[in-house]
Amino acid sequence: MNALDRSCNKPDDLVETAMKNTVAILALLFTMSFSQNSFAQQQGTPNIKECTNYFMHYFNEAVVQGFQIQELLKSKTIDGKDVIFYIDLSNRLEKTLGLVLNLKDLYYLYGKTTYCFTKDEKKYLIDRITNISDLLNKITTNDFEINLSGDEKDIRARESDNIMRFRERVERLRAFIETSLPIFK
Repeated sequence: MNALDRSCNKPDDLVETAMKNTVAILALLFTMSFSQNSFAQQQGTPNIKECTNYFMHYFNEAVVQGFQIQELLKSKTIDGKDVIFYIDLSNRLEKTLGLVLNLKDLYYLYGKTTYCFTKDEKKYLIDRITNISDLLNKITTNDFEINLSGDEKDIRARESDNIMRFRERVERLRAFIETSLPIFK
């Protein structure tokens, strides 16, 4: 009877052993997936979701500034000479909005793809992101033409504030892009 009991327990032992092995493998995979994420965070690298959120936050801030500029253009507080400056700033804001949406799409699609990117595809993405960062730099480094009219101190302060907000926002975006590039490596 002992031999019969042992033979009946063998399938149960096999199932139990297989389950233990499966649990061990799942635990190993779980640990590896979190270790890659923690390694990226140790390096100060944001993940894809944080990147897309940051890009949308930039977009929202730029849109708010764009609305403020449009309100200034509609108001009677600025003269014809100042309109040129605000139209230029508005155009620069629109360019950066298009570029940041392009970045958001690149990061989002990279995060949602189910196949492994080849080295050439990753290189293309990195080159594209670097080119966008360079374009953002060119947009901010080009000089603004400031034509003053009316009360020069008030106008100069308002224009300087708009330029400063615009440039700081773009520089923060460029710094964020640099910290997020290791995602693609």
